[in-house]
Amino acid sequence: MSIEKIFAEVFGLPESTIVDSLVLTEIASWDSLAHMILITRLEDNYAIQLTGDQIADMRSVADARKALVAQGATI
Repeated sequence: MSIEKIFAEVFGLPESTIVDSLVLTEIASWDSLAHMILITRLEDNYAIQLTGDQIADMRSVADARKALVAQGATI
């Protein structure tokens, strides 16, 4: 599953709106619970484990992509 599809499903957005420049302040449904659901979905999908710093610093689609790549995920 693509990172765009995961974001779209977690936040209830059209997949076409999921771009690297999309930040959490632009997503009304991005709260702490949704953030942890996103983290779990990303970790499960890409079979990686994000660090606490990566999780705390994730503020955009680009941040998520960068963290996945840093953990060795192929996107």
